[in-house]
Amino acid sequence: MTPTNDKLEQLSMAVTLTVLEIDFNPNQLLPAFLMANLMSPELWAWRAEKNAFSQDGTLLTPKSRLNKLQRFLHRYTFLNLPDEMGGDAWGLLNFAAEERRFGTAFVQQIQAEYDATFRKLLTENPDSQFGQIINHPIYQQGYFPRLKNETVEVMNAFAGVDAMGGKRAGKCIGLSLLWAAAMCIWGRFPLDQIVIIGNRAHMFVFLDEEDGHLLNNTKWFSATRINNRSDLSEFVRLVTSSTATTFFYNPAMGMCDCNAQTSQIPQQMITDLYAKISRFVDNPLHHPNPDHIQFVQSEQQILDPLAYDSAESYRAAITALANAQPDSLYALALYAFRQLDVVYPQVYIRAALRDPHVKALAQRVNHLSDALHIVANIAGQTSIFESRERLALPDEMLYFNRGDDRDRALLLYTLLYHSPICDNESMIGLSDSGSFVTHHGRWIDVDKLRVSDQEPQGLEIVIDGHECTRTAMFA
Repeated sequence: MTPTNDKLEQLSMAVTLTVLEIDFNPNQLLPAFLMANLMSPELWAWRAEKNAFSQDGTLLTPKSRLNKLQRFLHRYTFLNLPDEMGGDAWGLLNFAAEERRFGTAFVQQIQAEYDATFRKLLTENPDSQFGQIINHPIYQQGYFPRLKNETVEVMNAFAGVDAMGGKRAGKCIGLSLLWAAAMCIWGRFPLDQIVIIGNRAHMFVFLDEEDGHLLNNTKWFSATRINNRSDLSEFVRLVTSSTATTFFYNPAMGMCDCNAQTSQIPQQMITDLYAKISRFVDNPLHHPNPDHIQFVQSEQQILDPLAYDSAESYRAAITALANAQPDSLYALALYAFRQLDVVYPQVYIRAALRDPHVKALAQRVNHLSDALHIVANIAGQTSIFESRERLALPDEMLYFNRGDDRDRALLLYTLLYHSPICDNESMIGLSDSGSFVTHHGRWIDVDKLRVSDQEPQGLEIVIDGHECTRTAMFA
């Protein structure tokens, strides 16, 4: 059955994970984003690098595990590219255009909240990376950084970017989800002890263990450290409690959506969390009264990684659930993970067509050779995911200057789609050994960059932005 545009659009949000998309649908996109990290071979490989157990096989104390885990997080930094609005790498979105996706009321409400938040941040700290957005001429013209949130592999790729000084990098949402996934996979902390908290200005993680632990960007704060009155601890206390809380998310229980005043987390647990986190940061959190929250049953739970022994076995379990429940969180997680073996791989084309940098570059493509030259100049031959089973988006391929044949096919398709020589009948064809793009009835081998009138042999999947035709592959 051909999926509706609305369904493809919904699934594509899990691929791009911009801040506006997460604001629009946090109840589904945050769990999907977390599961994408929980499936990551990169995180499971940390187990072989450092041990969470003592020599006699006993699990180390919570503080010892967090201390070791913080050393992994010290490889990361907060993404800040000085020449880009908001320090973001992924270009701009236009609020007027986003109104067509999300509705005028939602976007205007978000704009008003951003205005208030940025003014507050700038007042509190004139050097604030995000507070300065409010005075940016482009923001005043209706544009805003996309703030696309990256899974661990994309954050890792920033280590090759000169501006980041060899550090892996992400923003607060990505770093929070990394902490949450790593605490479970490497640290063996149960999912029900992990709480992800978002407010209009920030996102952080609270570990409900002992006196509590706060995980903020790349730093771990114990109850002692958060109260040591250093400049950093004072700043962290401020950003965690100075603006209205928008959600609490516990991977074992579900989401408390403070804006909608609905919660899958039981009332007593929410009440206890309010009190415990407020005591921890020595500031009351801004949140709705628990008595005014409507409590709803969570239908889908994240699988507990502690029941599995490898990334492969955990991913296989998620895939099986996604196949059995195609409209579930598990299916969304596979798109956030960028798994090519999904029910609707055309979703990746829909997401790619929103990439602003490749769209701008395509305006200079006046001949097929122009597009082929751009693809040929991508230096690295491997994907940032180190796998042909996962797809990088075109802007990621351009930014990190690397990509395999699957990534290159998506890049070439997107360049041609947005170019003056656009072919509305263009398609991507995939075989076990190669990737191809059609243009005006001819087939382009993206690996060899050769053009042929003959359809390649062994094509197993053919997609455009709407349809998908399969033979054996992914059946």
